[in-house]
Amino acid sequence: MSFSNADRLEIHELIARYTHALDYHNIPLMRDIWTDDCRFQADEPEVNVSGIDALCEFFRQTVAAVPNVRHVISNLYVDDNGGSDAICNAYVQIIDFETRTLIAAGRYRDELVRTASGWRIRNRVFTAG
Repeated sequence: MSFSNADRLEIHELIARYTHALDYHNIPLMRDIWTDDCRFQADEPEVNVSGIDALCEFFRQTVAAVPNVRHVISNLYVDDNGGSDAICNAYVQIIDFETRTLIAAGRYRDELVRTASGWRIRNRVFTAG
């Protein structure tokens, strides 16, 4: 499958929508960004969450614990993974805007799937560094 410019734009918008939803504590919007059977893994801090309900609860706890963050995503590129799937790679920096300190930095590697409602994140792996 070859991606159209419209696909690429939709994927870029999806990733940006994720950061704004999380940073401004709009957790219900995550249901329009992730698949129901999604998975989120991180190596530092260690996280392994499966399913949209568990992921939304994880995000609720996260924004309660660190409410003053902004995610900055850059160098995003999308690879065809065959069929209706895609791989999206990006760098991320998570910044506490109140203290102006870097909380985390690393790489997102997302497995995306095209659904009837548009592109969604099925699996995200965050690797620190």
